[in-house]
This record gives sequence, structure tokens and C-alpha cells, in this order.
Amino acid sequence: MISNAARTVVLKPGDTLLISNCGQTSEEALDALREGASRLRHALGLGEVVLFEHDIEVAALAPVTAAPDAVVLRVFDSEAVEQHRATLGTWLEANGIDPSTVVADWLSIEQAGDQRLIRYSVYRIDQDGRRLVDPRDQNQSWAVERVSPLVVDLHLSAGQMLTKRDESP
Repeated sequence: MISNAARTVVLKPGDTLLISNCGQTSEEALDALREGASRLRHALGLGEVVLFEHDIEVAALAPVTAAPDAVVLRVFDSEAVEQHRATLGTWLEANGIDPSTVVADWLSIEQAGDQRLIRYSVYRIDQDGRRLVDPRDQNQSWAVERVSPLVVDLHLSAGQMLTKRDESP
């Protein structure tokens, strides 16, 4: 949890700024906070400015280092995700990913150097497990992309069996 200690943070364009302990506010104050966050984001070129009512668990928010140079080996679109929902859920759990937070519209398996990865989107949730509203579009749930190491391979063609990844190239 975040402490009450004061901190100095260095931000660069593209970074995400998280502000916690905003407390419960009126709709009018919340609108002013959103407007201020939007102005700050645009003025500094930040990726996002996110306001939280309570403390936040920073470790739960930190994404795995992205691999922009990864080669896509396999993509599952929303139809494939729906068709193999149970198997993909088991596979995600085997790879340390909570399938209940994964957006069911796509995911991919990628190769970055000698590391295999899973790229997917997850819903942002509050401390009570409720989905957050997207600050850019109030009509949808907030989702962000994540990349996790692939530990357990997925084999849908072989009777939908899951096997531990072979470490050889």
C-alpha cells in the first residue's frame, strides 16, 4: 500500500501518473479533477493520469516489460477466444494470469529473442474487484495491454492438451 510519505517522482512523456487517496468527492469536484488530469496529461505528454479514491497496490499495477520487437507466432481473435474459452482459461491460469480479468476479444503468443510471451488485455479493477470505467470513454470498461512470460505451451490441435514449454529452441 501507499504510505503517507511525500515522494518526488520523475516523469517523462508517455509515462503513467497514478494519484491515490483523492477521497470521496462530489460530482462537481470529480469533474474538475478529471479536467485537471486531462490537462496535465496533454501538457506533459503523459500516457495516462489516473485518479484513485483510496490507496493503490502499486505492484498490482506494474506491467511486465513490454517487448515491442516481438514476432507474433499466433493470434486468437474474439471468435477463437470464445470457441476455446475453457481451454484458454486453464492455460492462462497455468501461466499465472487470472482469466477473469482478461478481455475476451484477443490474445497472442509472441517470440522476443529467446523468450516466448503472451500478449493480452486486462480489465482495470478497483480494490473490490469491480471493473473501472475507461477515463477516455465513459461507455466502456477500462482495459490495458499486458505482456507475460509464456511458461506453459498451448496445444489446441492435440486434444486441447496443455504441456510445459520445451526449453530447447
